Amino acid sequence: MTNQQQPTIASRVNHIKEAWYENRPAYGIITKAPGAGLVRTLAGLKRYGLDFIVLDAEHGNYDEKSQFDAYHSIAALGVSPIARCPGMGSEKWGIRVALDAGAHGIMIPLLETKEQAEDVVFRAKFPPHGGRTSGGSFHTQAFHLEPHGRTLTQEEYFKNANESTLLIPIIETRLGLENIEEIVQVKGIDAIFIGQYDLALSLGSLPQSDPKVQDGVKKIFETAKKAGVPVIAWSPGQEAKEAVKQGYEGIITGLDTTVVVNAFKDQLDIAGAPKRW
Repeated sequence: MTNQQQPTIASRVNHIKEAWYENRPAYGIITKAPGAGLVRTLAGLKRYGLDFIVLDAEHGNYDEKSQFDAYHSIAALGVSPIARCPGMGSEKWGIRVALDAGAHGIMIPLLETKEQAEDVVFRAKFPPHGGRTSGGSFHTQAFHLEPHGRTLTQEEYFKNANESTLLIPIIETRLGLENIEEIVQVKGIDAIFIGQYDLALSLGSLPQSDPKVQDGVKKIFETAKKAGVPVIAWSPGQEAKEAVKQGYEGIITGLDTTVVVNAFKDQLDIAGAPKRW
């Protein structure tokens, strides 16, 4: 059932928030391989229900220039570009670069404590909620009131940015799991992404099916939901349907490099190409 209230500017320019306004999960993918042509092609999946693309600067090949090139290409097609920041060693998570480049949200890897969450909020939000500075020149061009439509003015952006940009910690370590109750209480945290693969490593290189991992994922999910914080899942393939049933508000359905390799592997197999190893 569609929300009967009028959409805010945030739910018009940010397509994850648009999905939540429509009372449905937001669907996304991850890209590690930069290139304006590639991301425009991926953003064309808007037609098939895509709401956001995570550009991976932590494990992928997205540097500052490629971020500036990509975010605008994605946003112009009605899909929200989300930055997976490079990490805690890079200008405090690389938050300034991503937001000034036009990201609609930022994912923060390895966030583990309430103090780190408060620091991230301070860097990502404008006053009075934070200490983000106003020197960016290109971000407004990535916030379209409708696809290919007019973008926000600087004044509109400053007024609406705190609501229109999402701050999403990745909980993926033993310490983050232990501190999840405090983390989700930090004002300014907009959603949580569960990094279950690294969580398994942090808990002792366990398989995903190990009860310790499953219990950890369940604790993060239930704690965030209880605090009213949306939760995003990595759920490729058939796992996505189950995640929707469980009540996840965001579903990441795949990774570009994996999908491309698997698709061409199948085509080579059909063609009869010899498998070498």
